[in-house]
Amino acid sequence: MDKDFSGFREELGRKRLVKCEKISAINQGLKEEIQEIKKQNDLLKVTYQDYKSFLRSLQVKVQDEIVDRAKGGLGENKLKEL
Repeated sequence: MDKDFSGFREELGRKRLVKCEKISAINQGLKEEIQEIKKQNDLLKVTYQDYKSFLRSLQVKVQDEIVDRAKGGLGENKLKEL
């Protein structure tokens, strides 16, 4: 009744080891992709802040121009520029 299953266990263990190594390689690749995405995201955040700042400065210039025209003369920012 006693049967030797040691060969079966060793084969099963090797298969599991190979599978784990494959999964580990996939995980490493995904980690590298995530790091690259994080770098790109950080660059996009900086670009967004630059655009946001630029748009705010344009908004101020437009508002000053509207005020200048409404007063019929030079506004504070125009006087500062001169």
